[in-house]
Amino acid sequence: MKTEERRSKIIELLEQKGAVQVDELVGLFGVSHVTIRKDLTELEERGLLQRTHGGAIFAHKSLFNPSFREKLHLQQSEKLGIAHAALRYIEEGDTLILDAGTTTLMLARLMKRRFRSLYVITNSVPIALELSETRWDLLLLGGQVRHHSMALIGPATVRTLEVYHADKAFMSATGVSIAKGYTTPNPYEAETKRAMIKAADATYTVVDSSKLGRATLASFAALREADLLITDAGADPEFLENMQRLELKVHVAETYLSAQPHTAKAG
Repeated sequence: MKTEERRSKIIELLEQKGAVQVDELVGLFGVSHVTIRKDLTELEERGLLQRTHGGAIFAHKSLFNPSFREKLHLQQSEKLGIAHAALRYIEEGDTLILDAGTTTLMLARLMKRRFRSLYVITNSVPIALELSETRWDLLLLGGQVRHHSMALIGPATVRTLEVYHADKAFMSATGVSIAKGYTTPNPYEAETKRAMIKAADATYTVVDSSKLGRATLASFAALREADLLITDAGADPEFLENMQRLELKVHVAETYLSAQPHTAKAG
């Protein structure tokens, strides 16, 4: 049985039973304890389960809508590499804005392991749940829930952001193009993202390479409004050359298991 097939079977078991034990899975699949523990660690990274002593339980994050769960699987290694790279730009005690997205959710998970004290402002229900087990100061913005992304958006969200200030914002995007800048398919989401950027001293965009060179409905920032774009090694060379020509900064993250990712200033 292939690795991904086995991991899918583990999730199916969790959906049926709610909990599994490592010894049980070893006997069921005929693989080593090390292999099963690696499977559980990887599935926890995806937010599909929560590790326990000797096993795992079904994660609350898996209760979210199928479209959001599906996005967690897309460009997964690339997103995790980007999240690891983004950690470099966070310092203990920072006030951060994390917008709603699967890459920012991965970043939130990694942050829990690295920092003791942060103040996090977010409009993401999954991120708020992810960070609720920390002792950090956490502000979940109010607003209208967008079912597709589990994001809180709209006028109420924007009004709340107007009275807050953050050191750094980490922003996702559905598309990034030289002509249109950073874009999202929802105008209300674009308005919320603009307010987040305005509230932060510095903006870091975390966008996997599949989104580069494309534009969706609503622009929320010009390329120059981001201090740094963090993407992965699959980025189109022509896009990176154009960023260099415009003297814009790009950090290319190889993979989260690789040696030190390099920072390239485009320009």
